[in-house]
Amino acid sequence: MTVAAYAQSDCETVLSKLTAWEERIGQLTTEDPELISLHYLFLQDILHDLDKVQTKQLPKMTKCPDMDYYQVRAVYQRVRYKADAKNEKLRVLRNHVDDLFYQKAVNELQYNAVTQCHYFLDRALQYNPLNADALLLKAQLQLRDEQFDEAVETIHIIYTKATLTEEQERHVSDFTLDLYEQMYNKGQWLVQQGRSAEALETFQTLEHFCNNMPSGYCNDDYYRGILVSREGVYESYIAIAKAAEKRHNMEMAKKFYGYAEEYKKQMEQ
Repeated sequence: MTVAAYAQSDCETVLSKLTAWEERIGQLTTEDPELISLHYLFLQDILHDLDKVQTKQLPKMTKCPDMDYYQVRAVYQRVRYKADAKNEKLRVLRNHVDDLFYQKAVNELQYNAVTQCHYFLDRALQYNPLNADALLLKAQLQLRDEQFDEAVETIHIIYTKATLTEEQERHVSDFTLDLYEQMYNKGQWLVQQGRSAEALETFQTLEHFCNNMPSGYCNDDYYRGILVSREGVYESYIAIAKAAEKRHNMEMAKKFYGYAEEYKKQMEQ
């Protein structure tokens, strides 16, 4: 390509390209976590094109007959500065998209927009499955809905896989106590209502919780004490044992038959 040919085909388009890129850079978001990663990739294309302008086009523009080279270079430098500044922001933010989604979840929950809260929590955990804050909020929502099995599994992930700060450890510890107490109280209430099969499910979850969580939350009598506060304790033990048998949980059945036998012996003394 001759200088004249270059001047005719490219000189006149460089400024319009720079103007278009400058406008596009202004439209790239540093606020919406849904778009940050995508916009970061868009910006890499713009930066690549700017590199080509700098190395291949600007040097030839000194020979453009109807264009002020220094004016064009000043425009390039302005656009390049904006691109580099936004690139640095997006580069940092794309590593914290999970935290941005978590904050959105917290904000939605403040307005009781639970569905949106769940959506943003799921998005946070898609980017970082071990985001401790997001996992804890998820467990809190599961507990609020009495999804005990799910809450136990979520809190187990936090204890075994997530890396916690000292403050997060305190929050998780407080929640774990609350989780245990709510399951304990739910089991007690179900027994008092004579709903043995449902009580069994809660006891199984409570047992799983106690066997897999850090020590200090449970002892060997973590659900036996539920039953000794009401009449018909023996019958409750037997009912729960039979419910366990129907579900082929022979270990739990054996345990409650044993409780029933021990209780019967105590009453006969």
